[in-house]
Amino acid sequence: MKNLIFTGIVSLFLFYSCASNNSSSDSSYNPHKMNTGSQKELIGTWNLDNVSYSEDLVKVKAFDLYDAQCLKNSTWFFVNNNHTGNFTLNSGGECPSSTQNFTWYIDQQNMFILKLLGEGDKARKVTTGTTYLFQSISENEFTLTQQISGVKIAYHFTKLSSKKIN
Repeated sequence: MKNLIFTGIVSLFLFYSCASNNSSSDSSYNPHKMNTGSQKELIGTWNLDNVSYSEDLVKVKAFDLYDAQCLKNSTWFFVNNNHTGNFTLNSGGECPSSTQNFTWYIDQQNMFILKLLGEGDKARKVTTGTTYLFQSISENEFTLTQQISGVKIAYHFTKLSSKKIN
């Protein structure tokens, strides 16, 4: 009789310790869940007005490709339904003139994830990207910030149109 009771208690303990707890999984961080409200705010064409640093005399390479200042006055287009877009750099000085395709999303922690796409790249095949903190200022402004080696870099955008500008 004691063995039967003991086996029953151990079985109950094992059953409850292995069962999933749905209430705790809903509040845990899931990097694949998206912040759809913030993403909808980004639909359209934006101008990257300013790139600023928390330190003086700093030079940062954006995406390991361009001097971050080359992004200043670039035009960005965001598509929400397939999380793609592109930005166009204006040439001048050491800055190239080019258009770069990308895929993007904003997660529930307000992290903006951007992956550059090369010619013929499929978004699901690109495994590396750049992460920024998304800060919505208004429906016509937002800022992306990131920390690199203790330096805070801020990219400030203003909305040009809710549609694509050619």
